[in-house]
Amino acid sequence: MPIHITDPASGDTLTANLAGSALVISPRFGESYSFDRAGRLLGLFRDERSYQRTLDHRLLERLSGHNNGPRRRELSPDEADALLQRAFAGLRALAEALPRLGVPPDDHCLLADGLAKVLAFGPERLAADGATFRRLYKPVSILPPDQYLALVLQATEGCTWNRCTFCGLYRDRAFRARSPESFEAHCAAVQAFFGEGISLRRGIFLADANALVLSLERLRTIFAIAQDFFRLPDGPRPVFSFVSAFDVGRKSAGEWAELAALGLRRAYVGLETGDDALLRFLNKPGTVADAVEAVRALRAGGVAVGVIVMAGIGGDRYADAHVAGSVEAIRAMGLGAGDQVYLSNYVSAPGTEYDALAAEAGIRPLSGMEIDAQRQALQAQMRAAAPEAIVAPYHVDGFAL
Repeated sequence: MPIHITDPASGDTLTANLAGSALVISPRFGESYSFDRAGRLLGLFRDERSYQRTLDHRLLERLSGHNNGPRRRELSPDEADALLQRAFAGLRALAEALPRLGVPPDDHCLLADGLAKVLAFGPERLAADGATFRRLYKPVSILPPDQYLALVLQATEGCTWNRCTFCGLYRDRAFRARSPESFEAHCAAVQAFFGEGISLRRGIFLADANALVLSLERLRTIFAIAQDFFRLPDGPRPVFSFVSAFDVGRKSAGEWAELAALGLRRAYVGLETGDDALLRFLNKPGTVADAVEAVRALRAGGVAVGVIVMAGIGGDRYADAHVAGSVEAIRAMGLGAGDQVYLSNYVSAPGTEYDALAAEAGIRPLSGMEIDAQRQALQAQMRAAAPEAIVAPYHVDGFAL
């Protein structure tokens, strides 16, 4: 149960919830801090501003994102340090004040233990923790929205294709698969890094961009290693991953069913558009028919899907065909309960070719209002085309792990 205490001296109301997978402490109205069960700071709200601390130890201020503006601002090192110093000074003062607050004995023990844990994970340790994360992981470039709290395991690095004109997520690395020995060492290091904080991580996300392209034999080994380290008390921890539609057909429905039995719950497919002409312009491998067939094959094997479509891609030239073809592709996939469709606004990525190619071809980019209108049209029509699936926005520019 949450703890509620009024400070007799200041009149401030302290609230805390220490029983779940996260620790939440609010010393007073309008100020709140969240931590994982290891005591690692996750986020804070104070001075009417909301901040996220990333695992690589950056502090991001969440912005409104209205009118397609930025959704976050990274604090400078000096700003971040000042904010953390103020936050932890307040938490230390709260710990010192506990004896005079008249907290019931059981609640006092819980709160004192919780504060001791988070204070032991103060600014200096958080900085060291971020450095450890950066050694442990290649940058985690993107995750689907429902996987932001997944336990990411990098069985592979990079993308097997890595030539889509709009995508710069993996341009900094070549595709490589870890050996079983390397993956086992990675899992051991991840387990040690998160400690009790693993309780907050809902499932395993097998990274990077196309880990499921690996052979069934290699995936059996990877899944077994992952479950040896992170199995839940009542069975396999659920596994999620991206997969290229072009590569799904390398495995039979029976092989996908075996992976489902080993814990694979959902595979995410970047359809991007249901218009073949636009797919060619984006330099995506395969066709819309390939993507439809891939989704049907995954579902036949008992693996749910997450299909990603981009709003605004293709500008004015492809807009009508993009919307019509994408809706028809979603309808043809036969999505059901447990499946998802994510609508992601096109965001220009540095170091990619799309913007220059579009300008050269005379394609006018859609305005922010036009992109929003296209996304809303896609969302409405796709909900009608796949009424059992979840259809939701996907703000890729708001992602941070």
